[in-house]
Amino acid sequence: MMDKEDKIYAEKVLKQLFLRAQVDGMQFGISPATIKIYFTNFEGSGGSDDYGGQLYLNIESKWCLFDNSPEKYPSNEDEIENYSEDEEYIRIYKIRRQKVVDIQLGKKTPHLFITLENGYTIFVNGFHDKYECWQAGVQFDDDGWLVVAVPGDEIATWAPDRFNAK
Repeated sequence: MMDKEDKIYAEKVLKQLFLRAQVDGMQFGISPATIKIYFTNFEGSGGSDDYGGQLYLNIESKWCLFDNSPEKYPSNEDEIENYSEDEEYIRIYKIRRQKVVDIQLGKKTPHLFITLENGYTIFVNGFHDKYECWQAGVQFDDDGWLVVAVPGDEIATWAPDRFNAK
């Protein structure tokens, strides 16, 4: 189970980086199971440029997209439908240019919930007993902005010393 203080700190870092940023692009992974989604903040303050590089979410686990209907979120990968590569890209196209209005982690597991302004929520599985499920941070950043869902329901976070999480 995820440590409560680690969860709170990771959520503060994720909010600092992703709130108001919008889905801005994607990169094909080395396999159909991996995908990198890029985000950009065009509002000027707190944008990805302010952090020294490109803001991204690298997904190495199953993920799904929910609209604002009251569906039950999955508790593990087995409960997530298998999407073809084309179906994944169609889902990403549905959320293009959408701003992040909330981002949070699961209560006990580092499942990632990214809520967008159009009502969609990106859900990324955060549990695997041997592998990292996802990484979110700033690419090419010298200061070290990174949040990772690590094996065994744990979350690891790196943020620059200047970051005030209060």
